[in-house]
Amino acid sequence: MDATAFARMQSLAYAGYGLEPETRFVDLPDPRMRACLHEVGQGDPVVLLHGGNSVAASWLPLLPALADEHRLILPDRPGCGLSGPFDYRGVDLRAHGAAFVERLLDGLGLDRAPLVGNSMGGYFALAFAIAHPERVARLVLLGEPAGSSARAVLFHRLVGTRGVNSLLYRTALRPPRDAAGLRAGWARAGLVADPSRVPDALGVCLAAGARLPWAVRGWTTMVERVFVPPGGGLFARELRATRALVPELGRIDCPVLFLWGSQDPLGAPDVGRGIAARLPDARLVEVEDAGHLPWIDQPELCGTAVAEFLAG
Repeated sequence: MDATAFARMQSLAYAGYGLEPETRFVDLPDPRMRACLHEVGQGDPVVLLHGGNSVAASWLPLLPALADEHRLILPDRPGCGLSGPFDYRGVDLRAHGAAFVERLLDGLGLDRAPLVGNSMGGYFALAFAIAHPERVARLVLLGEPAGSSARAVLFHRLVGTRGVNSLLYRTALRPPRDAAGLRAGWARAGLVADPSRVPDALGVCLAAGARLPWAVRGWTTMVERVFVPPGGGLFARELRATRALVPELGRIDCPVLFLWGSQDPLGAPDVGRGIAARLPDARLVEVEDAGHLPWIDQPELCGTAVAEFLAG
């Protein structure tokens, strides 16, 4: 899969939702970074940060509810989509996540903006909001922010173990070739409660994104950095991501909304309630019949909830 073919499939996926994004690149101070941005809609800006092993287009089912009132800015995170290669080995993931969001806002000329994040994107958003609370107007977290639970599921232990992950991606975990393959993989991982809810064009686009030459390395080296001890391992018991941020969450003083799938395999809603309780102004909505990507299982419910929350 090359970038041109992926871009074509991505355009078809956006068209399926009646959207035609403006796509452009922003060079960030780190010479290894170049963010590809997709922008749709008009109005006040909102930045949406996608999860791991994904691309900005994964937000598509959520966008129709927001595009009439907001300028939606969807970056492909480093190592994902059209942003190109990024190797996370040796990278301080917390510092990187906060710096990426900071440099992104600076490049867009935004002093302050609402952030929407899922999974690893949620972790990036939290890391930035702790470092720069004055720059986050509102914060929406859909699904478990990466590493919220005390222990990782076996899948992430495997993917986070250097050497084992390479073997897996050459054999059992080969990226999906089509929408059916993507649905099957998501069903096994519990990312959605009902994989039939993934539209064909979106499934084709996301499968293509997973087959970009740099996608697997970006994903696996990132997961390696989440584990303790450094480098990951099958016997790692604790995660280095959101759980490590909990003692500092009180610094985030903006309103925060959690939309947490009732069937999220990476953390039960009670995990989210415990995190929300550490924030000065937060509430959690449990999304029934939804997995780790609740806006794909329940796009109308999530779209309405996010739109109302952003409207204040």
